[in-house]
Amino acid sequence: MLHLVEERQINAADKKVFDIIADLDTYKDWNPWVVDASGSVAEGDMLQVQANMSIAKNSNSIRTQTFKHKMLAAQSPTLFHWCDVGWFTLFAYGHRKRTITAIDENCCAYKVELQVTGIGAGLANLLFGKFMRSGLKAETDALKNHAESL
Repeated sequence: MLHLVEERQINAADKKVFDIIADLDTYKDWNPWVVDASGSVAEGDMLQVQANMSIAKNSNSIRTQTFKHKMLAAQSPTLFHWCDVGWFTLFAYGHRKRTITAIDENCCAYKVELQVTGIGAGLANLLFGKFMRSGLKAETDALKNHAESL
């Protein structure tokens, strides 16, 4: 199993942070890990994310890969959770869970967990581990910066 976690205190209201991560159309404007995102964030619906696969290499050129996900939960303002879909989930099943906890009206604790399980989790870590670690950190830092700048 591969389990990655990033946590930040964000000086913004929990609802504001949730609204940012629930607005797929704007990911490309603030999220260095995502080149494009589309679809519906209603529970049970599908979405598609085009990821910047070059993020771990600190490269100016961008190599992308498209991933399909299913929304497991979108409960404003506390939970945003999706899982991977596709043939590869038979070997390596991944899901990303974001939790937001209000500290006060202008501050929240943000936690994102990326977990990969299955017989192919070790291979996924070998092939994509650096990319996932770098991307998760970059995305979390960018979310904090974006939410605090609004």
